Amino acid sequence: MEEVASRELRNQTRGLLDRVAAGESICITAHGRPVAELRPLEIRPQWMSRERFVRDVLAHQADPGLSDDLVDLSAETTDDLNVIQV
Repeated sequence: MEEVASRELRNQTRGLLDRVAAGESICITAHGRPVAELRPLEIRPQWMSRERFVRDVLAHQADPGLSDDLVDLSAETTDDLNVIQV
């Protein structure tokens, strides 16, 4: 990974960002010490296919009995308690 001084980052920001966009990682230094890293972001898909949704999301659902438990508990609220406001 190439090291670039903070001054060069300030003076050549666009060019360095173009290099990062092309896949390069760059270490930014201040007074000769590494302080930051510029690297490409992981590209996340804007949507996912039905097959992937079924594989990645539906396969990891909560306990099926949880829905029944929540319905049973929904009638038990604290709305009827007398609350003293201070």
